[in-house]
Amino acid sequence: MNDIPEKSLESVTQLALQFLAEAIGQCPAGLERSGNQDVVFAVVGFQYGAVQSAAYVAGLGADDWNSIAGEVIGRINGMEREAVAQFLSVMPMLARKEYPPISIGGQAIIRFYNAATDEEKLTAAASLSEILRQIEEG
Repeated sequence: MNDIPEKSLESVTQLALQFLAEAIGQCPAGLERSGNQDVVFAVVGFQYGAVQSAAYVAGLGADDWNSIAGEVIGRINGMEREAVAQFLSVMPMLARKEYPPISIGGQAIIRFYNAATDEEKLTAAASLSEILRQIEEG
């Protein structure tokens, strides 16, 4: 790791967990059991983008935010390390291809962090619900 204080890593992890727990709470029931790969990749992409953005703003490097992303995505989704590693292995390629949920997640966590009211926080977190609605309609 870089010479980044442990406090920065912990604060980014906590922000990401708080935001993603709120975002998952806005999603339809049963999401964690979805067999639809588009839905699963959209959710993980959104989460990945959120963690990446939070870490970047905190001045953390790629190694740091990849580590945080693995921990956060595993905890928030109840996934085993191997499953998380499989998803994370394709996220950089999807990011290079500008996979929309990644950038939406990154923008949403910044709006969440900067929100002055609980309503603004809920609106930022609900952007995951909007992605999933679009997938279901598509």
